[in-house]
Amino acid sequence: MRAGAAALILACLAMPGTGRSYEPRVNYQLQCMGCHLADGTGQGGRVPSLRGTLVPFSMMSEGREFVVRVPGVAQSTLSDTDTAALLNWMARNLSDERLPADFKDYTASEVQALRSRPLAQVEAVRRELLQRIADARARETGGSSLRPGARNAIPP
Repeated sequence: MRAGAAALILACLAMPGTGRSYEPRVNYQLQCMGCHLADGTGQGGRVPSLRGTLVPFSMMSEGREFVVRVPGVAQSTLSDTDTAALLNWMARNLSDERLPADFKDYTASEVQALRSRPLAQVEAVRRELLQRIADARARETGGSSLRPGARNAIPP
């Protein structure tokens, strides 16, 4: 009987929304920092940086969907409320991009609706989003999205 109770407790702790609730900074340390590092720079070639992409992604509907549906977010044990608070904290504290005045905070209901469909094609969707951002920036500046010999300003 004891083993069954212990298994039930462990199963409940592994379910989204049943973990302990901490402030967003602590949740980042516990849930994200191991891969994305303390400052959000990621691990070159393995884990992408959040610094130049989180805010631009968050400013378009497809990007917001991507941010919530990536496996680390979608499958996190954090509640929808804590996940939304964490994403908002990250946008304000780990981004090289200035937070636009029209930035829309993530909400628990948005997280709940999106995280139920984890993303399988993470790299392909991310590449497409990065290209859309580069193209939009090129239109704003009147140049091409990628100059010959130049790298995209948004990290891979």
